[in-house]
Amino acid sequence: MKRELWIVILVVAIFMGFLMGYSLPPMYEVGMIGNKSEQPAGLKSGVSKEMEEYYKNLSKDEE
Repeated sequence: MKRELWIVILVVAIFMGFLMGYSLPPMYEVGMIGNKSEQPAGLKSGVSKEMEEYYKNLSKDEE
């Protein structure tokens, strides 16, 4: 029983390591983690204020 438990733990640890390795490089690339610049972390977009207002107004009900 103890051997099977360690096999399950090993398989889960390998799978979790794969998932972490697969997801971390994109986070570094966009600056969500490991960002040493003064800019705030997160995704950057070039959306203008007019476009932001347009998309905010799309969800409002027309009267």
